[in-house]
Amino acid sequence: MLIEYKKLFKNKNFYLSGFALVLIVVIAVLIGVTEHYEEYRLTERIYNQHYEKHIVEDVLIFVSPHKQWLGFSNNFASQLYYLIFPLLISIALADSIFRERKSGYQHFIFMRMDRRKYYTTKFATTFPTAFFMFVLPLCLGVILVNLFTDHWDYTSYATSYKGLVNGTIYLPDTIFQGDIRSLFSDLLSISPYLYTVVFYIIGGLFASVYVCMGLAFSMFIKNYYLLIFTPQIIYTSIWFLAVKEPALAPFFFISPSPGVVGVSLSIIVSEFLLQILFTLVIYFIGIRKHADVL
Repeated sequence: MLIEYKKLFKNKNFYLSGFALVLIVVIAVLIGVTEHYEEYRLTERIYNQHYEKHIVEDVLIFVSPHKQWLGFSNNFASQLYYLIFPLLISIALADSIFRERKSGYQHFIFMRMDRRKYYTTKFATTFPTAFFMFVLPLCLGVILVNLFTDHWDYTSYATSYKGLVNGTIYLPDTIFQGDIRSLFSDLLSISPYLYTVVFYIIGGLFASVYVCMGLAFSMFIKNYYLLIFTPQIIYTSIWFLAVKEPALAPFFFISPSPGVVGVSLSIIVSEFLLQILFTLVIYFIGIRKHADVL
């Protein structure tokens, strides 16, 4: 696996992909932080005109900077990240086998390494690398939002959120009822960090599956550009096919945003298992297809 990572770090597409992901995160953070301060000032001004200071303070707790972390925020850059991540990560990883087969380097490898080990190593390298390429820029986004807003402790929000869910906190209107999550709500009442990490992990796992799908299809597809776009096409196609049942589309449940009605843990787990099974089947068929390669 060490050799695979050495080849990865020499691949200029790896850095191009990473740069694109980080750039989108930075844009999303800048937009999000600006929106946070605007919302905070507007909320403070409006509620100060009609309510006592302690009520205003309770309300302002819900105008929390964590709502500008990627996945929480609905700004276009945050949405864009969750829309095109399969394509951006595939640029770095999905064509690994394709390039080595086309260049003839694969013949050289098979003279020195068992083909089963070769394909196992490829998959075992691609899966975690795709996971971290998806998750690490998002974690950078959390750090940047916290730095720009100078806000790191979200204990007060978690406490107030728990009161909102239990109906033990008084708010002058119902505008913040939209904060209540149907999935993993207990985690949010402990800490936004914990809640967000769970969704970033879920997103990372799905990112790994889609990129590995590209790796599997690379043993059948002969056009480079079609190969790179294949994970994105599959990801987007599921979205369109699930138009009547949007809860089945990963786009709506891999981020910390409220998503759509009907999303459940069973749907997330089932869809992940089905997609990883599909990926492995295609991968093994591809290995057998190229069994005659020296």
